[in-house]
Amino acid sequence: MKSEYKIYFIINETKTKTYVGFSNDLKERTREHRNHKVRTTRDFGNFKVYILEIVESVKKARERERYWKSHAGRKRLKKLFDNL
Repeated sequence: MKSEYKIYFIINETKTKTYVGFSNDLKERTREHRNHKVRTTRDFGNFKVYILEIVESVKKARERERYWKSHAGRKRLKKLFDNL
């Protein structure tokens, strides 16, 4: 059975803080974020999680995460999520 890796985007309720990451167990990873176990998202308050992409390897997940964290990726995220 192949693993699936989800590249995800978190945005807080006031739309002032964002986070991009990847995981092969998004349910557990989201729980970690909500329980303040991830330093970067500890002070996000309420937030929503969106799946950006699903890939089949860690290598591809890292590549795509790097893209979404780049200037071009952030610009695209702004366009996609600006009207939420």
